Amino acid sequence: MTFSRLQIEYCILLTCIFLGSTGCDLFTTRDPEPPTAGSSNFVPPTSADLVLTNLQNAISERNTENYVRCLTDSLSSPRGFLFIPTSAAVGKYPSAFASWSITSEKSYFAALAAVTPKSATSVLVLSGGSTIISSDSAVYNCDYQLTFQHGIHGVPETVRGNLQFILATDRNSFWSIIRWTDTPIGNDAGWSELKGHFAN
Repeated sequence: MTFSRLQIEYCILLTCIFLGSTGCDLFTTRDPEPPTAGSSNFVPPTSADLVLTNLQNAISERNTENYVRCLTDSLSSPRGFLFIPTSAAVGKYPSAFASWSITSEKSYFAALAAVTPKSATSVLVLSGGSTIISSDSAVYNCDYQLTFQHGIHGVPETVRGNLQFILATDRNSFWSIIRWTDTPIGNDAGWSELKGHFAN
């Protein structure tokens, strides 16, 4: 079967029209993809001090998942997580602290991160720390200053106090916080008050 020159030219014309209408941008340059959201500086906590670094990074990045990863997970550790708030915060938010858990930690941090503008500052400064370390546990005690520029009227953006972390290794030999005690310094609002407010 032979085709006339006119038929061949017609087929070529139809092919060009088809390719032009369906792939008009096949050869144009594309804009680069934006960086993947949720990038983080979380490192496997093979030592107790890396837990503190991860906690500070999670706060500055406002990364809820990495924040919670600093706390012990009952799936990988036989020990449960315990948070002991200040008595002032318990008096102000009794229902929030009646059954505080990992879920409470995740809930308060996610709520706090959500209301904080992207351009705002969130930073944890630890000072005057002392650490007692054994083979599978550690006690870390220090003063802290936490700043979260959330912009909500009547809620402090900077809180101060003293914290004590008891850290331990899990079944994978990774460290995490198993017990967290918040102690006030003078009349300053503490971390517990942020937790209580944003967990409600």
